[in-house]
Amino acid sequence: MQKGIRLNDGHVTYLGLLAKKDGTRRGCLSKRSSDNTKWHTKWFALLQNMLFYFESESSSRPAGLYLLEGCVCDRAPSPKPSQSSKECLEKQYYFTVNFTHENQKALELRTEDVKDGDEWVAAITHASYRNLATEHETLMQKYLHLIQIVETEKTVAKQLRQQIEDGEIEIERLKSEYILYLHKICSTLFSVYLPMMQERNSPLIPVWKTIIQDYIRSPHAESMRKRNQVVFSMLDSEAEYVQQLHILVNNFLRPLRMAASSKKPPITHDDVSSIFLNSETIMFLHQIFYQGLKARIASWPTLVLADLFDILLPMLNIYQEFVRNHQYSLQILAHCKQNRDFDKLLKQYEAKPDCEERTLETFLTYPMFQIPRYILTLHELLAHTPHEHVERTSLDYAKSKLEELSRIMHDEVSETENIRKNLAIERMIVEGCEILLDTSQTFVRQGSLIQVPMSEKGKITRGRLGSLTLKKEGERQCFLFSKHVIICTRGSGGKLHLTKNGVVSLIDCTLLEDPEGTDDEYKGVQDMEHLDFKIVVEPKEGQSFTVILVASSRQEKSAWTSDISQARLLCSALLCMHHVCLSDASLYCDDVDIRFSKMMNSCKVLQIRYASVERLLERLTDLRFLSIDFLNTFLHSYRVFTSADVVLDKLITIYKKPISAIPARSLELFFASSQNNKLLYGEPPKSPRASRKFSSPPPLAITKTSSPNRRRKLSLNIPIITGGKALDLAALSCSSNGYASMYSSMSPFKFSLFSYNNGTVMSSCRPEMDNNNRSALSAASAFAIATAGANEGTPTKEKNGDKEFVIRRAATNRVLNVLRHWVSKHSQDFESNTELKLKVIAFLEEVMHDPELLTQERKAAANIIRTLTQEDPGDNQISLEEVTQLASVGKAEAFESHSALEIAEQLTLLDHLVFKVIPYEEFFGQGWMKNDKNERTPYIMKTTKHFNDISNLIATEILRCDDVTTRVAVMEKWVAVADICRCLHNYNAVLEITSSLNRSSVFRLKKTWLKVSKQTKTVIDKLQKLVSSEGRFKNLREALKNCDPPCVPYLGMYLTDLAFIEEGTPNYTEDKLVNFSKMRMISHIIREIRQFQQTAYKIDHQPMAAQYLLDNSSVLDEESLYEASLRIEPKVNN
Repeated sequence: MQKGIRLNDGHVTYLGLLAKKDGTRRGCLSKRSSDNTKWHTKWFALLQNMLFYFESESSSRPAGLYLLEGCVCDRAPSPKPSQSSKECLEKQYYFTVNFTHENQKALELRTEDVKDGDEWVAAITHASYRNLATEHETLMQKYLHLIQIVETEKTVAKQLRQQIEDGEIEIERLKSEYILYLHKICSTLFSVYLPMMQERNSPLIPVWKTIIQDYIRSPHAESMRKRNQVVFSMLDSEAEYVQQLHILVNNFLRPLRMAASSKKPPITHDDVSSIFLNSETIMFLHQIFYQGLKARIASWPTLVLADLFDILLPMLNIYQEFVRNHQYSLQILAHCKQNRDFDKLLKQYEAKPDCEERTLETFLTYPMFQIPRYILTLHELLAHTPHEHVERTSLDYAKSKLEELSRIMHDEVSETENIRKNLAIERMIVEGCEILLDTSQTFVRQGSLIQVPMSEKGKITRGRLGSLTLKKEGERQCFLFSKHVIICTRGSGGKLHLTKNGVVSLIDCTLLEDPEGTDDEYKGVQDMEHLDFKIVVEPKEGQSFTVILVASSRQEKSAWTSDISQARLLCSALLCMHHVCLSDASLYCDDVDIRFSKMMNSCKVLQIRYASVERLLERLTDLRFLSIDFLNTFLHSYRVFTSADVVLDKLITIYKKPISAIPARSLELFFASSQNNKLLYGEPPKSPRASRKFSSPPPLAITKTSSPNRRRKLSLNIPIITGGKALDLAALSCSSNGYASMYSSMSPFKFSLFSYNNGTVMSSCRPEMDNNNRSALSAASAFAIATAGANEGTPTKEKNGDKEFVIRRAATNRVLNVLRHWVSKHSQDFESNTELKLKVIAFLEEVMHDPELLTQERKAAANIIRTLTQEDPGDNQISLEEVTQLASVGKAEAFESHSALEIAEQLTLLDHLVFKVIPYEEFFGQGWMKNDKNERTPYIMKTTKHFNDISNLIATEILRCDDVTTRVAVMEKWVAVADICRCLHNYNAVLEITSSLNRSSVFRLKKTWLKVSKQTKTVIDKLQKLVSSEGRFKNLREALKNCDPPCVPYLGMYLTDLAFIEEGTPNYTEDKLVNFSKMRMISHIIREIRQFQQTAYKIDHQPMAAQYLLDNSSVLDEESLYEASLRIEPKVNN
């Protein structure tokens, strides 16, 4: 046995039996005796690295044991037979086992079968672990080699450090010599000019001093300083951009390429190329540009950049490929995310520290904003570059070339914003939401609503509506898309969780604006009465359910119900959009007065990129469909290219003269095709299943309601298009009894009507789905049934068969829809324009007196009039004027008399009051950057002034304290105020306070900052990181995305976004067409701003604290602040 192994007889016997039973190799072998004279047949058994041999197969105790670890087993040649031997050696197989231990004789074995011998050799070789020993020896050699390399590198590093130290000593010596040489020169000059100055009564020194000081204060020197600051900022931005591209390539692109080459790839190489496009090439380009920029900075103060841009400009054409395919890239990413393996892998990549919780689509969007950033940088650079400067012409040329590329990129950014928004919301939902991966889903709005629980019988739980517990537990984050409503709860970490029945399909729902309720349910909850609305969902498969949501104000409720109703009409229109697009080339073919982009809107129709005002008004009044994103964009931006009176006149014309006012291209689909004419004159389809004839009025379904007067359903409840075809009047014919005979090649149309005579309402029209096809009668047929059943219960055959009647009803429906959306979501237009308001009321009163008006149309007009005339209590929040008036009376209390919580709450209230009154028309045209900014954008300038006043107040309060301990206490209290504001989602106040602490007059107070506690400094660092402008305020944007209103964002972030859009992108093209793509981008930003404006804080006004914040009587200006800072801590001369 080998050395170092101790085995007793019991162990050997047990292991021998185990080898005999379960050994990897067993059988008879011939073993040569120790004297090499004889061969003895033994029974061998191999167990792991132990080889046992027995006298025979039946032996229960092993005769011997060999440890094979480290041994070598090879085949041996057959020995020469002796003359006396009679054995036949040709049929025998010999092999030997050589052991590595000293004084251990080799084991010689033989077998009768060659195959058996090979198997024994292979088994013994495997049991010897020889490969592991060889690999261990090789690794040890490498290890020793690496140790030698490390020692050598340490020696070299030590030598290099010594050289660096010697170089530093040499530099210091040269500096000293240079200073001495300079002193000698100055002494020489002084000795020469001193007699001259003494002779002339010393006029030279004041002159030179005056010249130098005048230059330092001159506009040219100031421009050069600002120009250098712009260049240094550009260097920092370029470094940040290169880092972003580096993360995109190394954290996502290259790992996904490797994953695509695995055995079970979660993504294909084609999809990887489609998602990342040429981002790696863009990274290499900007790495080169960044190195060149750093080299130019090294030659400061002589900065020459124009030739660097001349080199960069021809290479920027690679951006065109990235921009052109950016939308397709995000669509492929959304498609790949449906693969769970890919989604899991992508989340692992995004969880890396370098990504800083940013998603892949965020990194893919960064190149889209780089060109506008260059334009803004060049704009600032040119503003501080004199006209006679050598680089002026080259920089102007670079700016013009970048603007040309920017015009293309702006449109692409707008077209992909919807996909990025959907993907961002889908990532926030823990359970995931596959419907958001549908790139045709268009985001409409989001906000916080209260969901009222329902009892088992479908009634509101008594006592719950209006309770404080309900307001806390029932708060939901709701998202409205073009096809669905998503209802979620917000988790502690900012993530969203879908509620039960949290995904509501709009095609299956019915909206009740004023749901029925008993007196007991609304008794004592006047603050929430008329703020709730109900969504009744009747899915094709599954049980019906009802969702009751409560808004915080009537204005918010009106906005939600208006958007939901418009989206419901859009869902109905989507059923036939494909037919409409194929039938009308004007919806997708460019013309002299309209141009389309590649992106489709929520109606499956190409989005408008450029168009004339006439074509935009035509799309607004197109009776076939109306995209909700087009409607919102138009109503936000129409002041740029037209006026409210023109829009209203167009709507009035459509109502009064629908046939003559509607363009021919919109009426083409209203009239019969040749095939439909055959149906009209009595040639029905051959298949009996392909037609359905109504020879009598459709049945009326009557429902009972306990309180019919309290129940009011959606006023505009009949979609213009509800079937699988476009509105087709030729399919509408009059039978002998006055009712329409309709043929359909699709599944039957389910239609139920209610009479309006007794206060009941008409239910929604829903086509039944059969084999995934939502289809029905033609839209005109369905509309004719609706008008027949809703016209005071007694339809006439003249109206049923009159094409003009159906067109008038469709035109009236469209006009009232647009007016309702306009009045409910853009009430500022009518509050500021009394003449427009009175004109709309007069028109609606005229509409209500129309004898042919349907009941639901009359009620819709009355609702719009009531919205215009009633005094909306809104959110019952105190106004800014009232707060200012109360603050002007009396003297304000000192800062010490108010707690941090009081100041934070009142600061949040004031910030929101200033922010909420900004009208959205001020966000157009960059009016806040013009010379007449106070006249063009007074509310934005008031917000800016309020921000600066609060910042000055904070700095004044800190510098007013002469005692360092008191000063530290004031600073820590303001930091506490900022942290409370962060909890209140007042990020504007957080920036007000942190910017005050970063002012030069406060930041230079080193003795004060040394005594600030470590905990306070940690809070300051956290707050500054939150509101940092790095990465286009990426941390602040993430916080806004994860917070629920009410909230006060930093307005400057949105103004920067608007400047990106406005810079280099005109409102009109060279052909005088409206740049509607630009209007769409601005509208998306305005929509996000208004989301935060509409939700008010539930904070009680405290006059004394508010008065302190608004009192500017003792606030110091910038120069006085710095003087106070120098008085507290004077400069120390080195």
